[in-house]
Amino acid sequence: MSSIVIVGAGISGLCCAYYLHKSGHDVSIYESSKTGHECSYGNAGLIVPSHFETLANPGILKKGFKWMLNPNSPFFLKPRFDMDLIKWLIKFNMFCSKKHVNDNKYFLRDINLYSLSLYKDLQKSEDLEFSLKQNGLLMLCQEEKTLEEEKKLVHEAQELSLDAKILSMDEIKKLEANVSFNALGASYFKNDAILQPYDFMMSIKKYLQDNNVKIHENCEIEDVNIQNNKIVSISSKNDSISADNFVFTAGISTYKFAKKLNLNLSMEAGKGFSFKVDKKPSLDFTSPLILAEQKVAVSPYDSYVRFGGTMMLSGQDLSLNERRINNITKAANSYINNLDIKKEDRTDLWAGLRPCSPDGLPFIGKDKSIKNLFVATGHAMMGVSLGPATGKIICDLVNNSQCDLDISKMDINRF
Repeated sequence: MSSIVIVGAGISGLCCAYYLHKSGHDVSIYESSKTGHECSYGNAGLIVPSHFETLANPGILKKGFKWMLNPNSPFFLKPRFDMDLIKWLIKFNMFCSKKHVNDNKYFLRDINLYSLSLYKDLQKSEDLEFSLKQNGLLMLCQEEKTLEEEKKLVHEAQELSLDAKILSMDEIKKLEANVSFNALGASYFKNDAILQPYDFMMSIKKYLQDNNVKIHENCEIEDVNIQNNKIVSISSKNDSISADNFVFTAGISTYKFAKKLNLNLSMEAGKGFSFKVDKKPSLDFTSPLILAEQKVAVSPYDSYVRFGGTMMLSGQDLSLNERRINNITKAANSYINNLDIKKEDRTDLWAGLRPCSPDGLPFIGKDKSIKNLFVATGHAMMGVSLGPATGKIICDLVNNSQCDLDISKMDINRF
């Protein structure tokens, strides 16, 4: 079997390493910071077959300019002159069509269900130890207009054979008897599941290290050496690293290698924020929530709840934005009765950069020109949801095996 270098130790990189190691390859990982501390860390931890609509969709286009120029909106564009951003926005606008959504909804359903089945296999294996709960997902709606939109989405989900329905407030109370929500109703997607991303990543890390997979942390890759349409080596500040195959899974940071690799990975960093609040009586529920109008995800765990959201196109700035965090707090307090989160209640404040493609589909595949180059990035908000699927697909491609899914829509050379 071959030697393989993976650049990036987020959930995609770790899942790639796991499946490649299991199939007999000599794997090593290089991470610019600490394992699992970048974009995957503060993710809501949702596995979402319900998210069969691409990020580029007519609903976003309809609200687009109103949202993008409002710093309090769920989707905000921080004005800046950047030709790459302008090109990305033009492409994104082109893909905001019903046809685009319809062309890709079966694929997004299938890859999320595939990833969920792989998660379940991993949970049953003796290799990893993590908690996965299939508690469904509630999309709480405060406005009649939003509830009507959710009814249409539920109908589409049912046509895709997903278990989905609209719940009245009485039905929500039967599902979550210990809490009270300020809403008109909700859509409920029973197929969806939740895990704690960091715990999952640390479980894979432990397995890899116990099985002699080297993980090099705080090791930033600075250059790529290509000869005769093949990567010969990559280099950090102190080392030149050779291997038979190279897998780039470094999230938005993969973009910086794209020009060197002659790849047009059109991506923008969608900045998101999250924080934790300790469990209290008003948070005694088990179903993950999305607060529909504000696009805030609420992920309940045993001892705390993580609140996260917003999509802020502001370049690669990782600073915490108090306004955005306050907006998430305000939304949570508005939808969950008797909650009243105060500033001192919020812990583990986090900001991360989600790699967003203009068509809302990941880049996962093998390059057509550089024969030993593999890429997995562009997952936007579905990085955790698609972690195992990403790893298994990359493993199949390295092994020249037939993938379980048709992955042509994720072609890394499509732009």
